[in-house]
Amino acid sequence: MKPVLKWAIAALAALQLPLLTPSAARADEAINSFQCRTSDGVNFTVALSNGGQDSDPIIVWTSDAFTRAGYPPARRCEDVTERFNTLLEENGNSLERLYLTVGRVNRQSVVCAVNSTRLGCNADNVLFTLSNSQQTPEEVMDSLSARTTGTSIQESGGMPYVNLEQLVNNLFQR
Repeated sequence: MKPVLKWAIAALAALQLPLLTPSAARADEAINSFQCRTSDGVNFTVALSNGGQDSDPIIVWTSDAFTRAGYPPARRCEDVTERFNTLLEENGNSLERLYLTVGRVNRQSVVCAVNSTRLGCNADNVLFTLSNSQQTPEEVMDSLSARTTGTSIQESGGMPYVNLEQLVNNLFQR
């Protein structure tokens, strides 16, 4: 796998951005919200703690794969960040017991959020669509777990799941 794809989460040609180093925060601090940010023309989604600290980028939006359909990286960043905020709110302002997984909805590969490793993707829980030209869904999940220390992929019924709370907490510098 190419190093530039390590940061891809979906439909992204992602890359590491060392210049986007946020302030330090405790990993166990509660998450307040998610925000879409831009630095040097690059859009990325971060988590914000209740203490006001921000995480390393969760998703770096660089792929132009959906631009012709009206979803350039900046719009995808805003739309998906809002979906993360809705997910957080609907789960009682907590990421506890939430998982990211991959599946197919409307014949497209997607990343979705579920509250059990027994559930899969459907039209109501999609976070974003994967580009056909980027990583396979399994590679996306591998790159998610590889980015963080202590976050492993759980498999249930052949489906990969990444614990969203662990993923986000590990993206805060200690």
